[in-house]
Amino acid sequence: MLGAEQELIANEVAAGQVRLVFWPILDLGPNSLNAAATAFCAGEQDPAAFWAAHDTLFENQRDVYGADRQYFLDVAAGLGLDATVFATCYDGQPVRDQLAALDAARREAGIFNRPTFDLNGQRLIGAQPYNAFAAAISSLLP
Repeated sequence: MLGAEQELIANEVAAGQVRLVFWPILDLGPNSLNAAATAFCAGEQDPAAFWAAHDTLFENQRDVYGADRQYFLDVAAGLGLDATVFATCYDGQPVRDQLAALDAARREAGIFNRPTFDLNGQRLIGAQPYNAFAAAISSLLP
């Protein structure tokens, strides 16, 4: 997605045709939840920080698998977030419950592959080039 994301934002999101919504997939051990909590807690402070955290974690995913709590706190610090507010959110049960509920909902919807893109019921499975997204979106527009 990161390859096509910027074009989607510049074209379809900016035109009001698409809204990007992230649903976590928590199936790679405890750090799936910790990484998702990092992005969601970053977004609580600044919606743009969600995507910045998401991108940072995605780009450094090999580090994420063996990361400890401090790694995720450092990611937040690197984004300029308030450390106390972030840690309270990150360590709190509410965000973890929310993420578990979102993960359960995507499983109930039959989404098991990473990445999966749901465009009003039309699914694209796996990393896709921008043209695949543009064609799928175009087919859904009046």
